Amino acid sequence: MYIPITIDHIARVEGKGGIEIVTSDEGIKEVKLNIIEGPRFFEAITLGKKLEEALAVYPRICSFCSAAHKLTAVEAAEKAVGFTPRLEIQDLRDLLYIGDMIESHALHLYLLVLPDYLGYSNPLAMVDKYRKEIECAMALKNIGSKIMDYLASRAIHQENAILGGFGKLPTRGQFEELKKELKETLPMAEYTVELFSKFEQYEEVKDKEMIHMAVKPRNGVYGIFGDYIKVSDGFEFPVEDYKKHIVEKVVGHSFAKHSFYNNEKHFMVGAISRIVNNADLLYGKAKELYNQYKDLLRYDNCFANNFAQALELVYFVERAIDIIDDTLAKWPIKERDEVEIKDGFGVSITEAPRGLVAYALEVKDGKVNYADIITPTAMNLAIMERHVRMMAEKHWQDDPETLKLLTEMTVRAYDPCISCSVHVIKL
Repeated sequence: MYIPITIDHIARVEGKGGIEIVTSDEGIKEVKLNIIEGPRFFEAITLGKKLEEALAVYPRICSFCSAAHKLTAVEAAEKAVGFTPRLEIQDLRDLLYIGDMIESHALHLYLLVLPDYLGYSNPLAMVDKYRKEIECAMALKNIGSKIMDYLASRAIHQENAILGGFGKLPTRGQFEELKKELKETLPMAEYTVELFSKFEQYEEVKDKEMIHMAVKPRNGVYGIFGDYIKVSDGFEFPVEDYKKHIVEKVVGHSFAKHSFYNNEKHFMVGAISRIVNNADLLYGKAKELYNQYKDLLRYDNCFANNFAQALELVYFVERAIDIIDDTLAKWPIKERDEVEIKDGFGVSITEAPRGLVAYALEVKDGKVNYADIITPTAMNLAIMERHVRMMAEKHWQDDPETLKLLTEMTVRAYDPCISCSVHVIKL
């Protein structure tokens, strides 16, 4: 006898997705992670558009990580036309990106994940008993938003990050204001690490074959931008070769494709993947906390991604302070350099909050002639479905509500951005 268990809508994730599990007296027969949000064809709608117009469209892929999309697209475009920004501009782009990281991690950990661990169906129900946690969430979220607002003119769908630099830069006083508030929120980031260190990491999802991919930071500091991709099996490849090693495949039950390493192997991207590949580049309080809690940062456990995000909150708050200090030491800074639009092809892969995001752009006659985008969730969907199945196989004999909760928690551990992923299908 086959028994279907269906989750029509996975709660507390961005976008629309569901889980379908079929059991029998013998165990699990089928598990599908259904991504049913309609495709939006962002590559296609930018073909033929002027480059600057296309760069204004790409961040609309997602409001959660619009800075990631904007800055990755801008770097791919600059590579295509043969332009390299000054170091201080690269640092300020790092700072803008870090604002995205802080905001996204805080919202995911406190509002999407923490209710599971504390036994609540939603974060609003936690307010009376866990006011401190909600206050930490909002303070961290607000400083991340403020960084993006000051550097990019708005907290979502940023327009101020442009070819060659920025349309304008914050004032010295605004940088000093950000630094002050970052220092005030650092203890809250540290509290996040302590808080999430107490929760069970559901080690029944152990995947000894798990492979992790992350950017190899180009400046030798744990971070976001790089020219090579590191794989936890020891292999490295230049970002320009991404299509040789990250292979997308259409699956019948999903509007987003599944991605595989070298055509057949499942792999993961995200905070835990960055830690696995680049932990030696951490510094400051984040390095101390890593050494204290490294046993929780399990390479074979997708739930370790939550704790890795908590550790990254500390790191990125510290890193933001350091970038502001360096910026003020060089003040004043010219906001941008002129960029000559020439024909060419460029690839950029950066670390979005949820993992690697890849952009490839060809520019011809000042317009986008080719565009290809792979988002972190599109990279993670195959291994996410694998781990949902592993969780289901462990708990198929439990009551259906327990099974539903545990499989949803498995998906939430990846912090998926489903709307981001569904634009990549080709018909």
